[in-house]
Amino acid sequence: MCRPEKPLTTSNKALRELQEWLREHRSRTRQGYRALAVRAGCHPTTLQRAASGDTVPKLQTVLNYARACDAPPEEARLLWRRARYEQTRQARGGRGLPAPRPEFIRDFVDLSAAVQDLYEKAGSPPLRTLEQRAGGFGVLPRSTAHRIVTKQAMPHSLQQFQAYLRACEVPEADWPDWEAAWTRAWRHEKNDDVALQSLIRHEQLREAMEKAKSDMGRLTQRVVEQVTVVVDGKEEVVLSRNGTYRRLLPTQRSQPRTARRRPAQASRLLPGRPVQGQLAIPIGEPEAEAPALF
Repeated sequence: MCRPEKPLTTSNKALRELQEWLREHRSRTRQGYRALAVRAGCHPTTLQRAASGDTVPKLQTVLNYARACDAPPEEARLLWRRARYEQTRQARGGRGLPAPRPEFIRDFVDLSAAVQDLYEKAGSPPLRTLEQRAGGFGVLPRSTAHRIVTKQAMPHSLQQFQAYLRACEVPEADWPDWEAAWTRAWRHEKNDDVALQSLIRHEQLREAMEKAKSDMGRLTQRVVEQVTVVVDGKEEVVLSRNGTYRRLLPTQRSQPRTARRRPAQASRLLPGRPVQGQLAIPIGEPEAEAPALF
C-alpha cells in the first residue's frame, strides 16, 4: 500500500505536469518509495522530492524514477525538459519576447534569441555535455558554446551551427529550416556591414572636405586654387576654391614601355649631357678630307 503523497505546491506548471506523471506511474506499480529506491538505485527521499519538490530535479533522478516504474524514458526526458525550460524562464522573471521560429528569423538578433531558446529547451545542459554531444573535442569547444548560449557570438560556420543543433538534440528533420535561417541571418549581417562601411566612408570624406575648405580659407599668404582631400592615406577628392570637387579614380600602374631604337638612329646619337662642374665642349662634324692634288 502506497503512502499518501504530499500536496503539490510548485508554481511551475510544467514541473507539476512532470510530478503528476511520476506519481501516476508509481501508483500503478503499487510500490512505496523504499521498494522503488531499490530498483532505481538511489535514496527514497531523493525520489520523493522529485515527485513533490518546488525545484526541478536532476534529469538522471527522473530517468531512474521512470526506469523503476517501467515508464518510457523518452516521455520522462521530454517532460523534464519542459519543466527545466519553464524554470529558466521564471528565473529571468518572464522577461523578453518569445524566440522566433526558424522561418521568421531575419538577422542576428532573431538568431541569437532562437539559439539561446534551443539551449534552454534542451534543459540547459552543462557546457561539457554540449561539447560531447557536438561530436568530440574541437567541434564545439566549451568556450565557444558559452559565448553562443549567452548571446555573445554566433556560430561562424554552417558546420559549427550543425554541431550546435546536434548538441541541443534538435531533430535532423528540422535542420533544413534552421540552416536556412542561419544563412539569412549571416547574409543580412554582411549587407549591414557593407552599408555601415559606406556610411562611415562618406562621413569621413565629408569631414575631410570640411576641414580642407577651412584650411583653404585660412591660407592668405598665397592663393590656392585646389587641394587634394586624403582619407585613410588615399587621395579621394580634388576640391577647388569655388566649392566644386571631382573624385579621383584609383590609379593603375602602367607597365614601363621598353625603349625601342630604330637602326637609322644609331649613327645620330648626340653626346650625353655634361654633369655639373664638367666642361662642355661642342664637337662639330668631322671635316671632309681634301682631295689629293697629285
